[in-house]
Amino acid sequence: MRPYLAIIRDSFHAALSSRVLWIAFVAIWVVLASLAPIGYQEDLTAEFRGARDLENRSRLQALLAQASSDPELSDTAVGRLAAAMPENVAEDLANVSAGGDAKLRTSQYADALNQCLDDESWYDKEAWESTLRLAELRQLDEVPDGDLDESRRRRRARLRIEAAMPGVFATRSMKSISLTYAGLEFPAAFAVDKTRFVGIINQLVVPIIINWLLGFILIFLGILVTASMIPDMLQPGSLHLLLSKPVSRSMLLISKFIGGCAFVFLCVVQLVLGLYLVAGLRLDIWNVRLLWCIPVSVFLFSVFYSVSVLAGMRWRSPILAIGVTTMFGGICFVVGIVGGVFDGFVTGPARIQAMAVAGDVTIASTQGSGLIRFDKSSNQWVEIFGSDAISMDRVLHPVVVDQNTVVTARTKVGRMNPFGSGAADLLVLSAGNDWEPEPSLRLPPATIRLYRAADSLLALSTSDLNQTEISGVLAAAGEQTDEEGDQKAAEAQEGVGGLLGSLSSMLGIAPSGFTSVLPRGMAIASPRSVVVSSTGNELYIMSRSQLLRFERPANDQPWGQTAEYGLEGDSSLTGVIAIEGSVLLVSRAEQPIELFDSETLKPFAQLPLSDRLLPTSAEGIGEGRFMLLTSDGRCRVISPENNGEKSNGAKSYLLKGKVGPSNVEAITYDARQNLVYVAHHTDSVDILDAGDFSNQSDIRPSLGVWRRVDKYLVGPLRFVIPQTGELGENIGSIVSGKSAIIFNAPSGEERIERYDILRPVFSCSLFIAIMLLINCVYFGTRDY
Repeated sequence: MRPYLAIIRDSFHAALSSRVLWIAFVAIWVVLASLAPIGYQEDLTAEFRGARDLENRSRLQALLAQASSDPELSDTAVGRLAAAMPENVAEDLANVSAGGDAKLRTSQYADALNQCLDDESWYDKEAWESTLRLAELRQLDEVPDGDLDESRRRRRARLRIEAAMPGVFATRSMKSISLTYAGLEFPAAFAVDKTRFVGIINQLVVPIIINWLLGFILIFLGILVTASMIPDMLQPGSLHLLLSKPVSRSMLLISKFIGGCAFVFLCVVQLVLGLYLVAGLRLDIWNVRLLWCIPVSVFLFSVFYSVSVLAGMRWRSPILAIGVTTMFGGICFVVGIVGGVFDGFVTGPARIQAMAVAGDVTIASTQGSGLIRFDKSSNQWVEIFGSDAISMDRVLHPVVVDQNTVVTARTKVGRMNPFGSGAADLLVLSAGNDWEPEPSLRLPPATIRLYRAADSLLALSTSDLNQTEISGVLAAAGEQTDEEGDQKAAEAQEGVGGLLGSLSSMLGIAPSGFTSVLPRGMAIASPRSVVVSSTGNELYIMSRSQLLRFERPANDQPWGQTAEYGLEGDSSLTGVIAIEGSVLLVSRAEQPIELFDSETLKPFAQLPLSDRLLPTSAEGIGEGRFMLLTSDGRCRVISPENNGEKSNGAKSYLLKGKVGPSNVEAITYDARQNLVYVAHHTDSVDILDAGDFSNQSDIRPSLGVWRRVDKYLVGPLRFVIPQTGELGENIGSIVSGKSAIIFNAPSGEERIERYDILRPVFSCSLFIAIMLLINCVYFGTRDY
């Protein structure tokens, strides 16, 4: 081994003697020195920051305009806030009250609210008694004013404003992070707590720095420095001296290859260790996973260096070695771009988001705002609405109302704005009409989800939950929507007062045929989730960090709130809920799975869930069991242990292993057939028995032309040609410890991008192994 270690040591010495290496060292030191003054400050979230905080500006304007124009509302909480608005905002509200359009920007309304944070003369204890206050606000209200510092006082003022106008503001963390540089504050702040801030740094910021500095700049510099190593070794004097020692040609070449990686190793160690120390000392983020960037970056460089070695042996020219390696990098880049285009425009839009099973017919909504129905005779998904990668429409998840009927809706331009370009109609698809959509009742403004509750249909909007009778929906199918009637009905709703009908839409008041489920003054805030029991007479709502239970004695009776529970942790954490029998499941990001008694909402069990996994969907699947879909694209079962009870009578549950296929997109449970439908790998579906999860049937649709091109041409190309770009992107997964990254659209929709680690690692490893084999065979058979 000594001769080989000597060769590797000589390679390190050669790298250290390179001027380019020392230039790279100086550049790294400059980068680290420029990052060293970065710091952070943590404070309570108080200030309103424009559109980021004013989630529903239309509702804000309508509430304030209504309160400012109606004398009966002057002593209410929102009325006192309306009276405190500055002159320019008051004039704008008067214009809205008169039926005109608002002229002020969102930032100007935010500035007006921020003035209220400093002057709380608008507050009156009696006026706020009728508002729904979070536990945090109730605790702050109990503290005397003299015992509150300025930060807590402003925080309390913000919570009071949010309580006065529910459904207006985006949910923000209790604390905000402000970055500083050399003691100077940045103008912007992150309205997240320390945990979420660490996630942003680890999942977005650090990977970008690593990708650019290690994945592009240092690799290019490394090729420039190491391109001459093999041609220099092949010089007659050098090669003969090396071969005079008791070494094999293959091991000699591999030793040179390992030594050639010395350049990148020396640079990466300094940069990564420097970033690790800066993040730890300045941002208090001691993330040991960051050190994994060192072997990953060297591994990435070795892909390109294996090509440079072969080119150097073939032509014995550093210039040609650099040129060939650059061309290879260009090929990898082009194949990666082509693969990304197919992912974004071919397979991405076709991914199933949600499914509805009516009898033996499966209808699904897609990521590309499409609606499809599976046709068994042709073995294809038939488009009801076409899927398009650049579509701005939003298709609501289809809901089964009976075994021959499904309802959904399509909001024009609703993907980027929950209100879209106007109110949408309910669409009824029935077997009798060959599953063609027929317009029915006009939906409430900004409707984002539909649910069935016995003989009623629930419509969840950005701030309210409304209901209508299914019989009325079916009766109105195919009829023309009476917009004028809807407008008059909206004006007649309680609480509109003297405002014109235009405020009804801004407030989200339900049109004709719909009535609100929530008590007056209550609103649902994001992150939100709703689930209905199998009987249809119990309703569970997760709004922010509040868990609410509603019940109605019968279908024709109003809903009434029967229980409430405040969830622990940050109120901005997203999550899912599901109901099965007497058990309610709540799973939120970075929190353990919680199980509650469905009658009292008292928690009785917690199940640990890896921080690497984020819950994306959950379904009750009978016999007290749940199926949880997580961000890694796998399903996990939560079931009772020993019939759900411990020896002391307490309920006991277990989180079991993975079931079903991988790359799962959506799940749905058909209670009538006791089957679980699992959509995976874009638009394939496995139909599993809910008892033992055995495969009862499946859907394997015939592929279209472009899907076949992707499967039989682009896919193999991405396997054969190493996807170095994807390998660099997976640094985000390594550093953050997450299996996916979630993007939230302005409409409230979530888009999940999973990290695919195995494919790039396997393809790059296979490529390096093959290239080293070719290099060794070529070097061993040539007579130099």
